Amino acid sequence: MSKKETENREEKKVITKYDLKMQRKEEERKKAKRDELTGRITGIVIVLALLCLVLSFPIRSYLTINGTYIEVAGEKVSRVEFDYHYNLMKNSYITQNSYYLSMFGVDLSDPSAQMYSDQLTFQDYFEQMAVNNIAENKALRDQMKAAGFTYDASEEYAQYEETIKTGASAQGITEKAYIQQMYGPYATASRVKGFVTENMELGAYYELVSQEKAPSEAEIQAYYEENADNYDSVDYRILTINAELPTEPTELADPQDEAEGTEGTEGTDGDKAYTPSEAEIEFAMGEAKNKADEALGDISTLGDLQENVKKSAINSLLQDWLFDSTRKQGDATVIENTTSHLYYVVEFESRYLDQTPTADARIIVLGADSEVTADAVMEEWQNGPATEESFAELADKYGSSVEGGLYEGLTAGGLTDELAAWVLDSSRTGGETVVITGAEETHTDADGSTHTHATAYVAYYVGTNDPAWSLDIEGILLTERMNTYMEEISQGYELTNHKGNLNYVKVQEAANASESGESESQGSEENTDQESGQESSEGSDNGQ
Repeated sequence: MSKKETENREEKKVITKYDLKMQRKEEERKKAKRDELTGRITGIVIVLALLCLVLSFPIRSYLTINGTYIEVAGEKVSRVEFDYHYNLMKNSYITQNSYYLSMFGVDLSDPSAQMYSDQLTFQDYFEQMAVNNIAENKALRDQMKAAGFTYDASEEYAQYEETIKTGASAQGITEKAYIQQMYGPYATASRVKGFVTENMELGAYYELVSQEKAPSEAEIQAYYEENADNYDSVDYRILTINAELPTEPTELADPQDEAEGTEGTEGTDGDKAYTPSEAEIEFAMGEAKNKADEALGDISTLGDLQENVKKSAINSLLQDWLFDSTRKQGDATVIENTTSHLYYVVEFESRYLDQTPTADARIIVLGADSEVTADAVMEEWQNGPATEESFAELADKYGSSVEGGLYEGLTAGGLTDELAAWVLDSSRTGGETVVITGAEETHTDADGSTHTHATAYVAYYVGTNDPAWSLDIEGILLTERMNTYMEEISQGYELTNHKGNLNYVKVQEAANASESGESESQGSEENTDQESGQESSEGSDNGQ
C-alpha cells in the first residue's frame, strides 16, 4: 500500500462511541480540576475577607475610643471623653429640672426624639453643653498648671469608687454596666478614671479661686444698700373687705330682653351664675369702701398681723405703699382691688433687715424605697468614730444628693416643720444628732395593695451661719465673678468639628448662613431703592 493511500485511510478513520465517551471523560476531568482550583482561590479570598473583618473590630473599637471625635483649642477629644462630659451635662440637667420635665411630659429617655427649641433637639443641646464644659475644663486646667496648684484626689476617688459600687448594687447591675449607664457605651472604670480625677482636681482649684474672689463684707453691704427693697422685711396688719356682689338681678341690673335671658357664667351646679352689671358692681364696691373706711380706725386690733414678710411675697398692690421709704409706724390706708372686687385695710408696723442667723447641718434623707432605717444609720454612726467626717461618709454611702449631706445656710423654707424646729433651735450646739420621722403616707400600688411609709431624716448639727440676706448677696456676687472669670479664661478654646459629628454646629451654621443671606438680600433691596431714588431725583433735576 502506497503512502498516499495510507494517509487517505487515516483521514477517513471513523470516530466510535467509545472514542466520544473517553473524550467526554477527559473534558470532565479537566473541568473538575479547574473548578477545584477556582474553589480553593474563592475559599482563600473569603477566609481572608472574614479575617480582615474580625481583625477590624478591635481596630475600629480602638479608633472610636482613642481616635479624635472633636477638637477643642487644637486638642484632640476622644469619643469616651466627649461622652463623659455629655452624660454629666445631661444627668445634671435632668436632675435639676425633673419636676418641670415631668410636669410638661418631657421624656428624655431618647434626647434625640425631643425638641429643646425650634431647631435643636435635647441631644443637640446637651452636646452643646458638653462642648462648653470641655472648653472650660481645659481652660481651667491650664490655669491650674500655670499656678502650680496640685491636689491629691486619691482619697476622693476611693469614695467615688464606693459610690459606684453602692449605685450598681442598688440597681442590681454590674459596676461596668453602671458606669456605661452613667458615662456612655464606651466607658469603663479605667477609661474614665483620668477624667474623673481631673474633675476632682479642677473642683479643688475652682474652690480655691472662688475663695480668692469671694466678696468682702463691705462689698456685700454696698450691694444690700443698692437693693434694700429686695432684702428688707416688713411687719404689717391687714384686713380684707369683700364687696357683696348680687347673685341675682337688682334694680341696678342692665335691662335685658326676655329672649336673651340672664347673662352669666356657668356655676358649679351647671347653672349659669349671675353676672352683675357695672352699676351693681359700683354700688357694692361703694358699700365695701364705706366698711373699709370704718375699719381703718380699728385696724390695730382687727387686722391680722403679718411678720417678717419680704416684698416678693406681698400682693403687688401693697408693695409700693409698704416699702415706701417715708413709711412710719402706725401709718394706715385703704387700697382697692378692682379685679377681685375688694378693699385692703393696711397698717404699717415696721421695716427691717432680718439678721437671724441660718444653720449648717448634714442631713441623710431616707425615702420610702430605702433599704435601711434611720435608726440603723444612726446606730452605724454611733458604733464608728462618731465624728462629723464619719457622718459625711455615711451620707455619701446612703446616696445623699449633696456631698457629705452638707446643707449650708438653712432656713425654715424647704424644711419640714419638725426638721426646721430642730435645726433652727437657738440652743442647738455643734455635734448634736437626731432621727426625725415625717408624717406617714399611705400609697396604693397597681395591684391594689396598700403600704404605709414615712420619709426619715438623720441629722448632724454643724453650727450657725450668716443671715440669709448676706449669704444670698454673697452667692450672687461670687457667681457673677466666677462666670466672668470662666468666660475670660475660656477665650480661644474653640471647637473644631471637622468630622461633622455634632449636629448642633451644622444647625447653627445653617442659621447663620440664612441670616447672612437675608441681610445681603435686604442690603441689595436697600441699594436698589437708593439707586431708584437717585434716578428719580436726577430725572426731576433734568426736568427742571
